Amino acid sequence: MMPELPEIEHYRRQLGQWILDLPIQRVKLNHAHSTDVEPEEFAAALEARSLLFLERRGTFLIFHLDNGHRLLIALAKDGALYCGEQDEQPPFVSQAEIGFGERTLYIAGKGSVLRLMTVRGLDEVLKTLGPDPFSRQATPEYFVSQLKKRRGALRSILTGQKLVAGIGPRYADEIAFAAGLLPSVKTQELNGESAARLYEALEEVLKAAIDGGGCITVPLNADDAVTGGYLSQCRVFEREGQPCTEDGAPVQKMDVAGKKAYYCPQCQHEQTPVFS
Repeated sequence: MMPELPEIEHYRRQLGQWILDLPIQRVKLNHAHSTDVEPEEFAAALEARSLLFLERRGTFLIFHLDNGHRLLIALAKDGALYCGEQDEQPPFVSQAEIGFGERTLYIAGKGSVLRLMTVRGLDEVLKTLGPDPFSRQATPEYFVSQLKKRRGALRSILTGQKLVAGIGPRYADEIAFAAGLLPSVKTQELNGESAARLYEALEEVLKAAIDGGGCITVPLNADDAVTGGYLSQCRVFEREGQPCTEDGAPVQKMDVAGKKAYYCPQCQHEQTPVFS
């Protein structure tokens, strides 16, 4: 699966406990296309640097280095991280390896990207994204007003990275289900109550997924029993034909702008239902 906001935020929180303030001692690129410079140049630029701070923007994991530069990691489909002791081997073929003291961070996923960037260069990349769902900018008022300005299906708007950043197909479907809205509903046609409920559902689902460890089933290390814990809690995504967790109706699949979307025909509607 493509890692989305909850998976990357889970990684950020866990890695922050293990590799902050440690010098980078080893760098190995196993796939030359993982970065945009020669592997030797990339390694030389990172070795002896320390990690001061870990940030996430959307689905980007950003390492703040002690020389003021940034290392951006963008995981590809089927991308994953593993941070083990030196003698541990990851349960995948790694694209890159970064050694921090006694730990090594392994990065998987063909097409996963690592970029060394200046602050200005990073800003140029991030300015194309909408606000983070948990940022000060992403208030209920912002969310509702922006929904009214955008034309398109709910699922397309949620995954477009312009309204908010970091949501992909899995959590778009789960958010729509939690809000009681069809993935195909036109956002400009949502009433105020439905838009407000959608904002609440977005926060509820993302927070629960982060706390649950996301949906990537590859552990972060040999002792990890948390990563991937939210997978069993997904209610509709890729559950076609299985009973809805709320009413038992079979989960169905529809096409939304050429993409598969999963929903419950009993629980989800054009507007959020109001119960007296």
